[in-house]
Amino acid sequence: MGYLRLGRTRLILATFLAFAILATVFPGIDLEVSGFFYDGRSFLRDQWWQKLLHDGLTWFLILSVAAVVGLYLLNRWKKLNVCKVDGRRLLFVVLVLVVGPGLIVNFGLKDNFGRARPREVTEFGGTRHFTPAFTVSRECNTNCSFSSGDAAGAFFSLTLALALTRRRAVFALALAAGVLVSFARISAGAHFLSDTVTSFFVMLLLSDVLFYYLVLAPNEPRVAPIPAAVRSPA
Repeated sequence: MGYLRLGRTRLILATFLAFAILATVFPGIDLEVSGFFYDGRSFLRDQWWQKLLHDGLTWFLILSVAAVVGLYLLNRWKKLNVCKVDGRRLLFVVLVLVVGPGLIVNFGLKDNFGRARPREVTEFGGTRHFTPAFTVSRECNTNCSFSSGDAAGAFFSLTLALALTRRRAVFALALAAGVLVSFARISAGAHFLSDTVTSFFVMLLLSDVLFYYLVLAPNEPRVAPIPAAVRSPA
């Protein structure tokens, strides 16, 4: 199990690196994708489903954390093991939420990279210059485009799926929720594609790599064990 997880970790890191290189070398991809939702005057904005997803995200985060806390208290009080929620899993969920959408995305990336949103750049009728992903600029001061806080919050559903269940159907629904919110933000001209994909990888790396190893499975082996037959004699 440890060897398989190590391989998956390497795959995630390699994929994120490949994406970062692609987004940096070919920044026009972001403009092309955003252009699909720009009619020459404005983006597809103020749709009821976009507002529902955007406004409902905060409630999703509050209620989901409250549910995990409730399960933890129930398990402690009644000596149960519902969804295996114990102190470690509660800590895991809280840490990913605070560090991911909170510290890394909103305070680290959004307030320091200075990337203007799609609807603010000259290519789409705005007044600011387009900046490629992973490039620091001064086109925006706070709450900027890179990366997406909404996408990070939506992909927090992956964290919940990892903490509460191992069913593939649940992971698929969690991934779909993140993709749907990302689509809504891109279509509204609020974020570029690379903003949402970066947030996805931030949440995936925190959930499935860093805090998984540190909190959920601190004793899980990370390399393949050496077969007894090839061990050196004592």
